[in-house]
Amino acid sequence: MARPKFIAAGVFLAALCAGSAAGIFDTYENESYDWRSRVRGTRPVDARIAFIDIWDDSLQALGAWPFARSYHADLIRTLADAGAAAVAFDVLFVEPREGDDEVIAAAREAGNVYFIEAFADIHPAAGGFEADTYLAPLLPGYAAAARGVGHVNPHADSDGKMRRVFPLISHRGHPRAHLGLKLAADTLGVPETKLRLPLDERGRFIVSYAGRWGEDRIPHYSYLEIILSGEELRNGRTPRVDLTQLRGRICLVGLTSLGSHDTKPVPIQSVYPMVGMHASTLNTVLKKDFIRRPPRAVNVIILAAMMALVLALSFRLAPRAALGAVSAALAAFAAVATGLFLLWGIWLDLVYPVVVSVLVYAISTLNRVLAEMRRRQLIEKELEIASKIQQSFLPQSLPEQKGLDLAVHMKPAKAVGGDLYTFVPLGGDRIGVMIGDVSGKGTPAALFMAKTVSEFKYAARDKTDPAEVLTGLNDAVSTEATGGLFVTVSYVILDLAGGRLTLANGGHLPMVAVSASGASELLTTKDGMPIGVMEGMPFSNLTRALEAGDVLALYTDGVTEARNKRSEDFTDQRLREVLVAHRKESAARILEAARTALELFVGRADPHDDMTLIILKKIP
Repeated sequence: MARPKFIAAGVFLAALCAGSAAGIFDTYENESYDWRSRVRGTRPVDARIAFIDIWDDSLQALGAWPFARSYHADLIRTLADAGAAAVAFDVLFVEPREGDDEVIAAAREAGNVYFIEAFADIHPAAGGFEADTYLAPLLPGYAAAARGVGHVNPHADSDGKMRRVFPLISHRGHPRAHLGLKLAADTLGVPETKLRLPLDERGRFIVSYAGRWGEDRIPHYSYLEIILSGEELRNGRTPRVDLTQLRGRICLVGLTSLGSHDTKPVPIQSVYPMVGMHASTLNTVLKKDFIRRPPRAVNVIILAAMMALVLALSFRLAPRAALGAVSAALAAFAAVATGLFLLWGIWLDLVYPVVVSVLVYAISTLNRVLAEMRRRQLIEKELEIASKIQQSFLPQSLPEQKGLDLAVHMKPAKAVGGDLYTFVPLGGDRIGVMIGDVSGKGTPAALFMAKTVSEFKYAARDKTDPAEVLTGLNDAVSTEATGGLFVTVSYVILDLAGGRLTLANGGHLPMVAVSASGASELLTTKDGMPIGVMEGMPFSNLTRALEAGDVLALYTDGVTEARNKRSEDFTDQRLREVLVAHRKESAARILEAARTALELFVGRADPHDDMTLIILKKIP
């Protein structure tokens, strides 16, 4: 039976690992990445990067988009005069328009201008990605005049957010780098195909965003004000913008109005200009602020280790300790995964390992609970059998004795208990009644109780002296190992014809006696140790008259020490009051009244000890 169970568990755990390898929680992992990116905050930026914003002021002054292309030529000339290191247009030049020759001439003269194009039908290929068609091809004249051309195709995840770009896209055998990576390669003086970049498992480059738009540390300059400043400078006036600030800058030109068509959701912001994505791509490489996504195999290994740890904690620790330890382990893992990202940009799976670990913990805990339930059911079944066996040692019916009315109530605190009683017929009008209470509860007490009953029956046969009976019982029990257990015993012989009772007590509670007139007293002997403590101990008798209407009560401490929610004891005084109040009724009615008083007193408090009560009443 165990082998199929382990095989099923192994298959289940393997399936969970396969889920990690398949990235079935990638949507949630992306969300956790976004959260970590926001916590990470604004990133350090390369001082050479600058934005030339085509913002609302430019749109209001220069007219509706797209602008007359002569404005772009003015911008190129102004930035060239200012000594800009590069000018990169995040603007598509797809259709011929008036002013193209002017832009091309300015770009050729400046020698540092970059243009863009976009592809469609992008798919994985050997060494990267391929595109079957152009989405927005660059005009040939612009391509010839440019220092470089880059593509602007981001990779949109399933939720539409732009977290990655395609590093290189080949079209008809010609590779084209992403604009940001093309700028980075030329700035570093290496071919774009030789850039050493950490890519994800599908060959995409993860962008480390510099910060929320307007809160990043990249300087922003107005497209309109740069053009006006160039005109002012050429006309001998003081420019409104100090153009010397742009010397050596890599200037990215693009639409930055948050209401424009060129905005998309990104990890750190729901509306973000795409020129910012290209700048962040460039900055990621120049600052080496890379986001590293380990291979799936690494995440699978981490997941397997987490599951092994959770299983070990779940099965080796107690349930409450296991819950605390697993919670601490998951919190530590989340802290480590977050810390690795914040400090070194390492993006480990966070959601899937935590969810799977919780699932494994829940299943393992449920398995423990079910196993414990099965074990308890087995124990309860065994205890039920043990209870039946124990009951077989006790009287199966009450003896019929002329002149005596009796009733008995016995209730173990557990399935089995340590209380005992029996009746000894002595012939004629005499009967012996024994009650006892084993130290302890449960199965050990029940076994000791069974032994005591057997030994008592042997010791009490044909004997009419209670003290002699307890002496024999004590010697028999004390000579054998009792595991530290002992038993208190009261044994009374009633001579119904002679009107006399004789009582011997072995460390047990006093017997309550109530006369027909309502007087009550506690009866016990001066000496008498509990049975089983020491061999050879003496026991004595107490003799008292027994008259018609007298009520006697033998009980264990589960009766007088029964406690309510306020931790108050029932006491022998309350028992005596019940017996006095109902002394004229039958033994059964007296017993029922005592039980009712006990139940009302205890209320909903749990029983803490076995409870036995014997009511004896002498009747005419």
